[in-house]
Amino acid sequence: MITTVSMNPCIDLTLFIDRLSLGASHRAKHYRQDISGKAVNVAYALQNLDIPCRVLGFDFVENGQLLKDSLYQAGVSYGYVSVPGAIRTNTKIFEEERQVMTEINQEGSRVSKDALESLLAKIEVDDGEVLVLSGSLPLGVSPGVYAEIIRHSKAKGKMVVLDAYGEALRLGMEESPDFIKPNRQELEQTFNVRFGSQDEMIDFCRKLLDKHRKKGLRGICLSLGADGAVMVSYDGVYFAPALDIPVRGVQGAGDSMVAGLAIGLLKGESPKKMLKSAVALAAASLIREGSLMGTAEGFREMLDRVSLLK
Repeated sequence: MITTVSMNPCIDLTLFIDRLSLGASHRAKHYRQDISGKAVNVAYALQNLDIPCRVLGFDFVENGQLLKDSLYQAGVSYGYVSVPGAIRTNTKIFEEERQVMTEINQEGSRVSKDALESLLAKIEVDDGEVLVLSGSLPLGVSPGVYAEIIRHSKAKGKMVVLDAYGEALRLGMEESPDFIKPNRQELEQTFNVRFGSQDEMIDFCRKLLDKHRKKGLRGICLSLGADGAVMVSYDGVYFAPALDIPVRGVQGAGDSMVAGLAIGLLKGESPKKMLKSAVALAAASLIREGSLMGTAEGFREMLDRVSLLK
C-alpha cells in the first residue's frame, strides 16, 4: 500500500488559449476543471495503474465534498480531517501555440494546530509501506512538518518519497527520506544556488547524497521539463531525454514521476528502473489535458519509448 499526504489540495482551472499577451483580453478556446493537488494527483496516477493507495489530508468544509466525490469516483481510499475554509483554486493558462503553461496559485485556507495534530495521528497509525509527502503546505502549518513525519515514519520502517521545495524540502532532507524529486528551479531556490550547467547540478546532487547517505537517502530524481530527467543515486547517474510527444497538460507530469518512484520503492526496483518508470508515467500524463494522469495503456506505450543514458 502507498499512502500520500495531501495537506493543501486544490481545484485546477485550466484555460486553453492560442497565445498569452500581457495586458490584453483573451477568450478561452475551452477549459477544464479538475480536483487536484500534488498528493491527490499521485494517488490518481497510482490508481490508474491498479496500485493500492490511500490519501490522508485536510478536507476544507466549504467545498470539500468535491474532493471526496472525486476520490470516490476514482476508487481511491481516503481519510480526511475536516477544517474550516475552502479548497483553493489554481488557475492555469495553457498557450497552445508555444506549449507553455502559466500558473496563478492561491494560498489556501488556514489550518489550526488541533487539526494538524489530528492528521498527524492518522498518519502515525497508517499501515502503508511507502509514504509520499508531496506539495505545498497550508497557512498555519510549519515547513518542518514533513521532517517530523519522515522521522516518525522511518523509525517505523516505512519508505518515504518527498516532493517539496524551500524550507519544507531542506528540513525534510535532514531526516533523509529515501528519495526526493525536486525540479531544477526548486533545487536552486531551496539551496540558494545557480547551476551553470547540468554537470554542476549533478555534482551538487552528489554532494547532497553523500551528506545524507548515513541516514538513508538513496537517490535524487530531478525533473528537467523539456530537457528530460536525471536520477542521481549510489548506483550511478542516469539521464532520460524527454520524449517527442504532443503536450496537452503539464501540471501532472511531476506528480506522475513521484508516483513512479513510489511504485519502484514498493516493488524494490533499482534507481535506474525507477527513473524509466517515472519518466514513462510522466509522459503518459503529458499527452492528457489539464491535471489528468496517465492511463495504464499510455504508461506501457511510453515505457517502450524511454531511453536511459549513463
